[in-house]
Amino acid sequence: TAAREMLRQRRLAAVRQIVVRMTVYVAAAVAALVCAAPFLWGLVTAFERDAPGARHRPTTEHVRALFHSRFPTFVANTLVVGGLVVVVTLALALPAAYTLSRLHRSWGRRAAIAILLVYLVPPPLLFLSLSRVVATLGLADSIWSLVLVQPTVTVPVSVWLLAAFLRAVPVDIEEQAMVDGHSRFGAFVRVVAPLVLPGVAAVIVLTFTLAAGEFTYALTFIWSDANMPVSTGLPARLGGGDPMLWRSVQSGAVFVAVPLAIACGLFLDRFVAVLAEGAHRD
Repeated sequence: TAAREMLRQRRLAAVRQIVVRMTVYVAAAVAALVCAAPFLWGLVTAFERDAPGARHRPTTEHVRALFHSRFPTFVANTLVVGGLVVVVTLALALPAAYTLSRLHRSWGRRAAIAILLVYLVPPPLLFLSLSRVVATLGLADSIWSLVLVQPTVTVPVSVWLLAAFLRAVPVDIEEQAMVDGHSRFGAFVRVVAPLVLPGVAAVIVLTFTLAAGEFTYALTFIWSDANMPVSTGLPARLGGGDPMLWRSVQSGAVFVAVPLAIACGLFLDRFVAVLAEGAHRD
């Protein structure tokens, strides 16, 4: 009797495990479909005909209209701004993150929390003061204005993420390199940097995504078509209420969003690992 009861309990546990796993899989599939719905709707709209009776037949006329518009200029501006913001962000965030990751005093943790809180400040609260800076420097209606102000968004979160990646590198490895005759900078370049290179790549993708999707600063400081990025140029210059142009807007949004989503998905496990490490430390 005891053996039968134990066997029954094992079967019930196995059934519960299967039910829980299936529930998780179904919930994940539903969440994936909900997240993918805007991309799917935009993709269908981009290749849909204007005539109501012919919408079941796809067309590429809206895509051709997109690339005959200012869209390539908007993409080029976004690539330039995003690349420069990435360079500035890494130049500022990497030294700061290295310092925070090696600080074991109590104020080092408070500094890290303060940097993260800066990232949480909404851009509308900053753009009034930053507009004075941009006007004083004569950078209005220039892509350099975005290169100047967008690091206020990207640097804090990059410092926080890079510090988490650097904390995962044992200090003993770095100290051993210094015992072998390397300076602290040399030990960082030769030993630490190769170990955190995947984390740096993840931060580069995240920084570029934040810079490419930033809307408030781009709308405030850029108003000429020649300097607009995709985030403002696509809805402001290709909309206008024309159904054909709105379908071109949808195709442009898909062409921009899908590569960024794929790039972020490739490094999703590293972002999750950083968040889990931060929760574990807390």
